Amino acid sequence: AVVSTQSTGCEMRGINIEIEGACHSHPYCFITVESEQDIHAILGRCVMIQFIVEVWVRASSRAELCADPFTGVHGTTGSFNILLHSFGRKVPMSDKIELIEQIEHLPLQGNVNCTSPDEVYYICERYLPGDPHPNLVVFGPLVGRSDRNVVDRFAVKKRLYIGRTTMDAQLSFLMANLTKTERGDLVYDPFLGTGSLLIPAAYHGAYGMGSDIDLKALHGWGKSTKATEDVYQTDQNIAGNMADYGLSPFYLGCHSSDFSSGLLRTNKPLFDVIMTDPPYGIREASLRVNKDIKNSQFSLSEQFLELLNFAATHLVVGGRLAYWLPIIRDLYEGERSLPRHPVFRLVHNCEQVLSRKSARRLVVMLKTRERREGDESGVVGDSASHGQYRDVYFSKS
Repeated sequence: AVVSTQSTGCEMRGINIEIEGACHSHPYCFITVESEQDIHAILGRCVMIQFIVEVWVRASSRAELCADPFTGVHGTTGSFNILLHSFGRKVPMSDKIELIEQIEHLPLQGNVNCTSPDEVYYICERYLPGDPHPNLVVFGPLVGRSDRNVVDRFAVKKRLYIGRTTMDAQLSFLMANLTKTERGDLVYDPFLGTGSLLIPAAYHGAYGMGSDIDLKALHGWGKSTKATEDVYQTDQNIAGNMADYGLSPFYLGCHSSDFSSGLLRTNKPLFDVIMTDPPYGIREASLRVNKDIKNSQFSLSEQFLELLNFAATHLVVGGRLAYWLPIIRDLYEGERSLPRHPVFRLVHNCEQVLSRKSARRLVVMLKTRERREGDESGVVGDSASHGQYRDVYFSKS
């Protein structure tokens, strides 16, 4: 997901980037860009990056780092601080101090200042399981940190109005990044719930609206999900959240309806982005309105195929659809198990592991052309990985 958001952010800003060493088993990777300005542009959007360091030394051991001559680099003459970031092993403070003192040719002339230094330098170490020695050691000055304060500002635990399935703030912003949500876009969520996906859209200057079959969730009626509250107050709803964050001008409203029943009066493309987190039938039921105007069960396979048909009709060409797809890991066959549609091209497919047997995929698709008569969604492989999700989730095996 980090690599996906990096590449997407660079595409949005016309930045040429090369990525090396990205791997699911550790958080480090090496990037090459044309300028420091490009680095700060990436950091300004990506919420999955912690920090970026300019690589002065790239070694395979501590001994190699300590013996490096630091050729061609010039450190600060002002105050500095050296931090150590490790993955795979917790390094004691005594080891950190000993390592720093062993670096023979450290090109830093100033005084150490741990509270407000002029420059910050990082030693990054990667440890393999069971190995007490790092197999990757990197040293260099800090270029910048990402704006992770945005995740804290919009954290669910601090939010005025939440529900049982409110999306985590970091994942919400990740979806906004992968869909390239920008100022002036029109964003739609057909499974709106408590409106958590419209918040990052509004933060980036996009206008949002949505629908949901659950009228109580849309308007904050009934028993509160917060342990400290009994029932929701009058200002605890989607509009209240937007007002609390100062984002009211970007919220266009919501309506209660079943998106699969032709909720819009036009079949013309309207939306630049459709992003959503459909119910999986676990904490929230998957429902649709039947002909007798009653709520009936809506299978997961049907739900996702209907979602793709809806997006194929109502997204503009070049628009993006993003949704979470729950899967049974042992039954998942890669892209063959994903719902697909003739007008869409898959651009991102990221996994979030939930348990030993289940996970969910963040699927992002690009609309490449207008929908024509006969274009329908389907699955090339076996849909059991998501179609049987609820049955396997509640099974004892």
